[in-house]
Amino acid sequence: MTPETIVSTLFSTGAAAAAGLAVVLQPSLPRPDVTPVDHFQEADFAIYDRDFSLQGRDCEIGIEKRGICLSASPLEDSIVPGMILPVKVPATSAEFPIILEGSLKKPNLQTVRFGHRIALFNPTTREIVDVMDLDAKSFAEAKNINHQKAEVTAASARSS
Repeated sequence: MTPETIVSTLFSTGAAAAAGLAVVLQPSLPRPDVTPVDHFQEADFAIYDRDFSLQGRDCEIGIEKRGICLSASPLEDSIVPGMILPVKVPATSAEFPIILEGSLKKPNLQTVRFGHRIALFNPTTREIVDVMDLDAKSFAEAKNINHQKAEVTAASARSS
């Protein structure tokens, strides 16, 4: 063996040992939670911007970086968790960037939008599984408003 070969072999062996040691000593990184859920989470609420201007138009709620401004709907206040969506009311999927930005939902659920409300919808049963009211100022308020409105709707149905 020539001196150059010996040095090259030692250098290669040392580099390989250092690389192996780095892999062994590297701390394991936490894995993101990608478990599909059947409800909205605070991270879902946080993706929405409020009170911004988009192409010269005032926007109350939307996703500014995606160029989405959500308009209100006359149906939104009647959409509550637990209700069965009538067949005559279309369940139109939310805009793709809204679905993309949100947390992973269970495969049997569809994210739909009714104005300033985002809902998780089971297309098989037509049940509204969860609702997030984007007019709320906080996630806790968005969830609390839904329960209050659901109770009012349930009480109205019982009295009819």
